[in-house]
Amino acid sequence: MPHRHQLNSVVLVELTSLALCRDGFSVKPVLKAGAVNTSYCLTTPSGRFFMKMFESDRVNQLDRQQLFDIQKAVWQKGMACEPVYLSTAAGFQLDAWVQSHTLENSTLREDVKAHQLADALHRIHSLDIEGHRLNLPAQWAGYLSQLPQQQYWKEREEARELASIWSATPAYDLVFCHNDLSFQHVTAEQPKVIFDWEYCALSNRYFDLAACIEVNNLNYDVQTCLLSRYAQLTQLPFSLVLQKTTEMLPLVNLTSRLWYAVAEKITASQCHTVDKISG
Repeated sequence: MPHRHQLNSVVLVELTSLALCRDGFSVKPVLKAGAVNTSYCLTTPSGRFFMKMFESDRVNQLDRQQLFDIQKAVWQKGMACEPVYLSTAAGFQLDAWVQSHTLENSTLREDVKAHQLADALHRIHSLDIEGHRLNLPAQWAGYLSQLPQQQYWKEREEARELASIWSATPAYDLVFCHNDLSFQHVTAEQPKVIFDWEYCALSNRYFDLAACIEVNNLNYDVQTCLLSRYAQLTQLPFSLVLQKTTEMLPLVNLTSRLWYAVAEKITASQCHTVDKISG
């Protein structure tokens, strides 16, 4: 059984009630992938599962059932791991375990990795998936409402200025997007699977490209490889892809800064509460 410090009692009770855990189970932490969420490998007599705890819901209020259904639709098209179970309180999710190296820990050259990211983005953007439309200005407003007004007045001005760029997105650039495609979210070998659909939505294709550049901290040469490959796959002019992606970089940067600011604020508040209780 899991150590009591790894999972809380509510999660343990729910796991014990599942048919797949009927004959016993164990959990082992896996390398922490995101800035907030914690993940485990859940092992039962019948197999292994990827277990993700949704600590990020302290930062974003996401529709977990909708995301579970979207991931199932993407899995049916062969591009995601199978979602197996969503907890009744939406506190965790179980996915089928995929044994494969990701681009993050592969030995491929950087330009080859960039091409594989572009291939993945092209495949994602070609999916006919029903999803909610990303309302980025509303997301910024939600983050800013949790942050001190005086300290973040520049970000408030920046959000107002960038909102017009977002609202000008033409219909033909609205596609199904991942919005967080890091190297660790793409397998480097068969099966070709994309992980972590937490921020997927109908969104601006160039915002997705810019987010990919930001989250992977790509240098200029690797950015060029990514964008030129994407332009080739989509038969769009490279100059257009470069221009539109560059326009989206400030929007991605603001989103990232605000997200991390809220996450740090919540973490600091929780640590302070623990200190008061334990003290």
